[in-house]
Amino acid sequence: MEPILKKRLITAGSVVLGLFVLNFFITFTRIEAGYVGIKVNLFGSERGVQDITEVAGWVVYSPLSSRIYQFPTFIQHKVWTADIQEDSPVNEEFTVTTKDGLSVSFDVGLDYRVIQEKVAQIFSTYRRDLPQITNEFIRTTVRNGYNTVASTYSAEELVSKRAAYEAEVRKQLVATLKESGFDVAQIAIIGKVRLPKQIEEAINSKIQAVQDAMRTENEKQRIVAEASKNIEQARGEAEATRIKSEAEAAANIAVSKTLNPLLVQKLYIEKWDGKMPIYGTVPQLMMPVK
Repeated sequence: MEPILKKRLITAGSVVLGLFVLNFFITFTRIEAGYVGIKVNLFGSERGVQDITEVAGWVVYSPLSSRIYQFPTFIQHKVWTADIQEDSPVNEEFTVTTKDGLSVSFDVGLDYRVIQEKVAQIFSTYRRDLPQITNEFIRTTVRNGYNTVASTYSAEELVSKRAAYEAEVRKQLVATLKESGFDVAQIAIIGKVRLPKQIEEAINSKIQAVQDAMRTENEKQRIVAEASKNIEQARGEAEATRIKSEAEAAANIAVSKTLNPLLVQKLYIEKWDGKMPIYGTVPQLMMPVK
């Protein structure tokens, strides 16, 4: 190998090795829009916000001494459910204990966002990225909230007073999570509240009994209303008959007062067609004059 070529190969190798070593000690990344980036000093003297720096855009850092975390500031959606096909390969439903000592289960959906000004504080507290914080701290907080409030309700009340129960839990969790740096947009039980089988059957029987009673009462009211209608109709018809009878009687009295023999004879004449009857007695058309 010629000395010049050998020298060039050694130079090229040195450059490649240098770039490799440089890349090992120094690298870069980009903080995308909608994210807050923090640069964490892995060898800081303080395990708090002092060793955390917010960064944006292109960031150059040494992976040996620093680490970059990105926290999204837009709405995050998380579901904890028994359905392993939806959000997690394991059952993540919540189970709470009611004041009557029964276990009740349900799924929960949460929409929240990180408060941008508190990103450094959040990381300083948990030393985790957002998915880990969500599945550990936030899940625990939400579960405790539902369980604490459930201890003041019976199993049946969690169904019959579900709206009040959820409102009370939401109020508590919104305040608690905001103190920790998270804004809750929406949190609610998804689907039905799953009760022990015997309690669910008892509640269904009670609901059925109430519905049957309401149906019976409605039928009773219908019959009463129909009877009242018939009575009023009969009264109306009786009143109409009475009025008609009284009118006819009054008319007959008025007519009888105006009748006299000459008037009756006149009416006979007006109605007579001029023909003499074939059978029976010939009517006396003229009254004898005395």
